[in-house]
Amino acid sequence: MTPGMIAGMAISKITVSVPEGLVEYIKTQVAAGEYESVSAFVTRAAERLRDFDPLDLLIASMIAENGEPDGEAQRWVEQALQVARRAADSSAA
Repeated sequence: MTPGMIAGMAISKITVSVPEGLVEYIKTQVAAGEYESVSAFVTRAAERLRDFDPLDLLIASMIAENGEPDGEAQRWVEQALQVARRAADSSAA
C-alpha cells in the first residue's frame, strides 16, 4: 500500500510533467527504497504540501501581527521543522 494511503481509498490516475532532473531524483528515491513507487513519492509530496498550507497561513498572520522573528526564533523554528519532518517520515514508513 502507498504510504499515506488508507486501505480501500479510491485512486485516480493523472499525468504530470516534471523537469528531467527532478525525474532522476524521484527515481533515485524509489530505487533506494524510500518510496514504493513514483506514485507514492508524488502522493507523499502532495500530502505534505496540503498539510503545511494551513501552517503557512498561520505563520503569515503571526508575522503580520508581531513582525519578523529574530535569529533565535528562526533557529528554533528550523529545529522544530526538522523534528516534525522526521516524525512525518517515520510515520509514513
